Amino acid sequence: MNTKQGKKVHLDAAASHHEQAARFHREASQYYEAAKNYDHAAHQAVLAQGHALFAIEESNLAAKHSGAPLPAGSVESGLTAAQHHAAASELHGQAAQHLRRAAKVFDEDRSAVAHETQVGFSLASRALAHGNEAAKQYVASLREKGV
Repeated sequence: MNTKQGKKVHLDAAASHHEQAARFHREASQYYEAAKNYDHAAHQAVLAQGHALFAIEESNLAAKHSGAPLPAGSVESGLTAAQHHAAASELHGQAAQHLRRAAKVFDEDRSAVAHETQVGFSLASRALAHGNEAAKQYVASLREKGV
């Protein structure tokens, strides 16, 4: 497969994942609006998020065929879903500590507030990336099962 064909395959896959994400978001919205079966609505939302992440990944792979750099925040890791969740938990805890410190010194030291807030945001972003990877793995496992 040449570069042009490979790029097209990834673009088609990205579009398909976006379509799936749209469908699952629509279904989640309907369940939430009806105020019924919140568990199923949450499940649909997770599926939508996972498909959105796969769409982004496929778009990134298409960009690689063009020689474009991957966007910041792209995560490639061999961690299991459990390890991603554990890492996200640890990072969220650390982010909370930094934000608590920022709140504590808010009136005394604005530069410390800015620093602690920035560190907290960075940790939270990393936690989110781990959560995203876990969601992708969940959707991938469902796809393998034919769900």
